[in-house]
Amino acid sequence: MTPGTQLTIDLGGMTQKAQILSAIGAALCLGGPGGNHPVRAGEEQGWGMNWDALFDCMLNLHSGGIWGTSPVFAFPLTLTFAGAGALARHNPQAFAILQDILEQTRDTYARQHRHFDFELVALE
Repeated sequence: MTPGTQLTIDLGGMTQKAQILSAIGAALCLGGPGGNHPVRAGEEQGWGMNWDALFDCMLNLHSGGIWGTSPVFAFPLTLTFAGAGALARHNPQAFAILQDILEQTRDTYARQHRHFDFELVALE
């Protein structure tokens, strides 16, 4: 495998969906520069800041995000979510949804012959 991108996203102590989405959006610049906010009418920046929007954004990491204004990530791409233990313990439903989104992202990229992997690290 050729060198690619490895990025760690700190979720330490976060237990709420909005916190998680905000942290991921900020780390990956999902709404483009300064756009880690919900989409505003007439603006081509921001993102939905919900689970469906996260999945849409994750599937566009190779092309600059949904607006083409986010960073283009080199593949293979590995995302490590540090400190995910609090989320797993206090909000298992949100943890399961995040894990499912990441698994679907991995499977979708695999069908495109792109290597995407992730790790949810519980230790804090």
